[in-house]
Amino acid sequence: MRWIDRGTEPEGIADYARRFTPGWVDYFQNGVGWRPDDSCWREFRPRLGERSNNICWYCEQQCAAAVDAGGRAATVDHFRPISKFPQLAYAWSNWVFSCYRCNSENKQDSWPETGYVDPCAAAVAERPEQYFDYEADTGAIIPRNDISDLARRKARHTIDDLGLNKLDLRFYRLDWTRRFREDLLSLPASERGAFVAQFVGRPVEYAGVTGMVVEQLRREGRV
Repeated sequence: MRWIDRGTEPEGIADYARRFTPGWVDYFQNGVGWRPDDSCWREFRPRLGERSNNICWYCEQQCAAAVDAGGRAATVDHFRPISKFPQLAYAWSNWVFSCYRCNSENKQDSWPETGYVDPCAAAVAERPEQYFDYEADTGAIIPRNDISDLARRKARHTIDDLGLNKLDLRFYRLDWTRRFREDLLSLPASERGAFVAQFVGRPVEYAGVTGMVVEQLRREGRV
């Protein structure tokens, strides 16, 4: 996971919020009526996807536009789930571009007491890089060692509930980071910075994990 700038709210959302939010609040908060069937947030999925080149903001794998793409299908996740925060059903600040697997198969309507690490957190201190580190020999995302117990629980909930360490994800991350590390260290020291810039802080798969690897190499004095 890496920090994503969601961008400014597009036109039209405020109107949808006025029209449809009361129905979600009535159903989930007040126990009135039937569960609403509107889902106009889907109209804004391409706009969200543009911010990351259609890469999931959680697992950092490429999403597919096709509806039959299975777990890789692109969706809009309500970061704070509608069932618990119905007033945020049409809040631009609550929408996350996510693959179907992270959204509907893993996270679903979960919301622990600590909340989750927000890939779009406005405060620098709350951004993903402040919570996560990478275990280079296993491909696992782990909580950073230097964070508080509360932050550690928040990071752990995020990793476990979103399935960020499922076996296939660890395999793909491990394969990528090993190749990246080998290619980087094979270059003269003067060329390593430019190589890193191609993969860190840009909308490419595993950019967040790659940044963690680079930070580890910097601490070792190799970048």
